[in-house]
Amino acid sequence: MAVADIELAAAEGESGGTGEPWRLPDLRPDPAGVAFLLPLGDGVHRLFLGGPEQQGVDRDAPVTADEVRAALARCPGPPRTLRAVRWASRFTDASRQAERYAVGRVLLAGDAAHIHAPAGGQGLNLGMQDAFNLGWKPAAVARGDAPDGLLATYHAERHPVGARVLANTRAQMVLTLPDPDAVVVRELLADLLTTHEANRRVAAMISGTDIRYPMPGAPDHPLRGARAPGLRLLSGRGALLADAPSAVAAAAAGWADRIDQGPAADGGEALLVRPDGHVCWAARDDDADGLRAALARWFGPPRSRLRDGGAPGRPR
Repeated sequence: MAVADIELAAAEGESGGTGEPWRLPDLRPDPAGVAFLLPLGDGVHRLFLGGPEQQGVDRDAPVTADEVRAALARCPGPPRTLRAVRWASRFTDASRQAERYAVGRVLLAGDAAHIHAPAGGQGLNLGMQDAFNLGWKPAAVARGDAPDGLLATYHAERHPVGARVLANTRAQMVLTLPDPDAVVVRELLADLLTTHEANRRVAAMISGTDIRYPMPGAPDHPLRGARAPGLRLLSGRGALLADAPSAVAAAAAGWADRIDQGPAADGGEALLVRPDGHVCWAARDDDADGLRAALARWFGPPRSRLRDGGAPGRPR
């Protein structure tokens, strides 16, 4: 397929742009190919196009103005006239994922770790989530307060997420094929997505807001491994949300250099949140032993033990 940012000639009586309201693109499979416009503002539109003409063109070949005009003619709505092509590029539906995100001192994230078709615009979120998950872990190693195995959790947590995105983007691309079997599956899925529960579930998957990382040893809880929305964290620091004074608030004293404390969430349950915003422990405010185990698992030993075992900041 190809994508192009284009300027359209104004219709008679218009000062610029197309003058028409934005409409949902028609993505039904069509043997002639896919073509739809998204407005970017100030008379500029992004055009997605793909069909038989694009299949035999080399990936590095420039996208021509004639290709753009042919695609514009297939777009629903009134005729449009191309004024200029600002930028254009070709892309494929290739889906690839590195077998390992961490090998020795090499760590892979973003497009270096995975590529896929841009269905749903998930690539940017996926790469940013890689960075959020990874960034605080080598920093803890460099400071000398990382627990054993912390870096290994990056691959364990993020590789399955990348694999799931590759799977759903491949499925979305299959649904755009001009094939009778793909059409009936697409119609069935479209009907299912009219239900609130199915729509909510697929939206959460595509947006990445339903990610739950495995949290070994943590008490079973609906928020375990999930994001803690609406929480602002200082760079590189975790957070304990627990009412003070309480047993768990006191138990976290040895990690005060790595953990900020705040009031408990609604319902009074205490939450421990990692620097990437994911809940790594959630329980009653009297489970001090469970909290200490979670703190050690994700943030290393308490400060007194660091002093006994070596100077903080020395990599181990």
